[in-house]
Amino acid sequence: MEDKERGKMKTRLYLTLAASAVIGLAVAQPASAKLDSCDGPIVLGTTLSESGVFSTLADRWRNMTKIFAEEVNKRGGVQVKDCNKGLPIEFVMYDDQSVPATAVSLYERLASVDKVDFLVGPDWSSIGGPVSAVAERHKVPIVMANVATPSIYERGFKYVWGTPAPVVPRWSERYFEMLAGVDPKPKTIYFITEDNPVMKGITTVWSKKVEDQGLKVVGSEMFSSTQKDFTAVLAKVRSLKPDIIYVSSFDGASVPLVQQMAQMQIKAMDIHHTMLTGSLERQVGADIEGWTGELVWYQGVKGDYSDLIDTVLERSKVDMFDYIWTLARLNSYLVIMQAIEKAGAVDREKVKAALYRGTFKSPAGDIVFDENGFPNTGAFTIQLQDGKPVVVWPKDVATGQLRWPATASK
Repeated sequence: MEDKERGKMKTRLYLTLAASAVIGLAVAQPASAKLDSCDGPIVLGTTLSESGVFSTLADRWRNMTKIFAEEVNKRGGVQVKDCNKGLPIEFVMYDDQSVPATAVSLYERLASVDKVDFLVGPDWSSIGGPVSAVAERHKVPIVMANVATPSIYERGFKYVWGTPAPVVPRWSERYFEMLAGVDPKPKTIYFITEDNPVMKGITTVWSKKVEDQGLKVVGSEMFSSTQKDFTAVLAKVRSLKPDIIYVSSFDGASVPLVQQMAQMQIKAMDIHHTMLTGSLERQVGADIEGWTGELVWYQGVKGDYSDLIDTVLERSKVDMFDYIWTLARLNSYLVIMQAIEKAGAVDREKVKAALYRGTFKSPAGDIVFDENGFPNTGAFTIQLQDGKPVVVWPKDVATGQLRWPATASK
């Protein structure tokens, strides 16, 4: 009987070890959280989309997250008043495979099996929507990253916040501030918009606001994400000769549009692209030289925690022009750390109270949450100059001067 029991115990042990080996492929530095304790690290649980459709956007973030923890811990960790000392941070990380159902099961594990102190991430609204319900059910504060759909935050949840950047109402705010002071001043604008909820939302906001600052909307066109021929649209643009051509589109969808604009020699004072990225530049090259666009933040722009983030990005070989969603992910880490410091304890309810309508620091400026946990984040205006992104507005943080008119003389 004793031998049989030993055999069963061995079998259970081997099964446990086998399961642990599989999990170990996804987990970085598993740690045991100790809530309301000053003994041991603060454990943050998260998932990353390391495989699947979103993997190209986040394939360096695991190493970046490990380096972030190393750098924070080098600097003394998170200062916790009730402990009278700084506590190190550790991450438990899984690959959600870009699949919502997988992410939900992994966050369930983080909350109930790993029993992490707090949750950060995930990214993308399709994943953040269902995951936020997991955090709410377990009453674990979560600061999500690139989860930008406002309705996700409007369900009355009490444990959910997010750091998407920029948010739709403020996407091009600084760009239009900049236009108010340029010389010669533009008088007309033409909107070309990808048929996508985010991009349509941006156009809706600014097509209504631009006339308040003296810009006349002379045209607006919508195109599908799979459209390849823009000849008819661009013929209209060329005939109307707008001073500003405003392209509201994800980078991949606009590649043929950009190429055909160059082929048809479309000129303007400025061509503005809401998602000017390294990926787009690699596909179209000099066709976007001189164009302006948005970037949440870029290395070299000074602000709160910018030295820390500069170091983390340099060590992990992440360039914000290539990985444009990176700061929103890092901001989720910065916010939960600051909330713990404000709470003065590793206590979920106290941290929840600190997050509610809170104001938190980031390299790109203050993050202010509304009552739903939605932030007010904007973006900097960049211009592609000699093949490199340069922050040109606001002036006080610019890394270079605006070249104006931007594209008319190309």
